[in-house]
Amino acid sequence: MSNKKISDESVIDAARLLRKGAKMLSLYCPECNFPLFESEGKTFCPNCRREVIIEVGKEERAQKEEKEIVLESDTLESLEKAIVKVCELITSSNSAEEIKLLSESLEKIANAFEKLRK
Repeated sequence: MSNKKISDESVIDAARLLRKGAKMLSLYCPECNFPLFESEGKTFCPNCRREVIIEVGKEERAQKEEKEIVLESDTLESLEKAIVKVCELITSSNSAEEIKLLSESLEKIANAFEKLRK
């Protein structure tokens, strides 16, 4: 996995995607560990700005439950990082509109985090 940095712009883009109805998946980008999103039938990483294709082979199907546990753990870690980043952006923002957008996104990310923890 690359150590590609997650940009402030990517977090804001992710917030906009959530607001527009995109679905944040319980999977993460293999390059930057940012949560993947799905919209209009495409899976993509807002941080890397590229589509991600998810393939499931025969062997992978047999090990699906095992991998889901690992993915869930990694996803929780990614969501924690996203929560911290959004909080930092809210604190440093001077725009009421941006703060509102980020707050709404923070709530959605926190809800996804709680659902995965259960």
